[in-house]
Amino acid sequence: MSELPDRLNIDKKDRELYKILDVEEIVKFKDSGGTRTRREQFIFAMAYGFYNGVKKALDANEGFVLEKDLHKEDYALLDAIAICNTDSVEVLADRKAVFKIAEEYAHAGIKLLSDKIKGSQIGLYEKELEKALFEIFNK
Repeated sequence: MSELPDRLNIDKKDRELYKILDVEEIVKFKDSGGTRTRREQFIFAMAYGFYNGVKKALDANEGFVLEKDLHKEDYALLDAIAICNTDSVEVLADRKAVFKIAEEYAHAGIKLLSDKIKGSQIGLYEKELEKALFEIFNK
């Protein structure tokens, strides 16, 4: 039996992208206590990569989110994305594979987010994101 992963990784080069998003407060990732969290940043980047249908293998892994910090809703999202990616529920038996898929979508997603934000006028990105979320919700 393979060892279960204890964290979600990001590509080492992506750390600066996460820092920029955090510092600029462009997308406000905060937990219920108002604290900004890496977990929410990662989940958002992963979902954005999945939404855009883009994933990319990591070149150099670096730990970012501890497995113990994930919420049950996070696991549901990771599992759903893994199933959609493989078209099989059997992937759920391999937590390493589920984490790898999530990491690859987050790797692509953080780059897409960064490029989108850098290429938008101030305030425009938030409005575009809100519109996209509204359209998704209505589907």
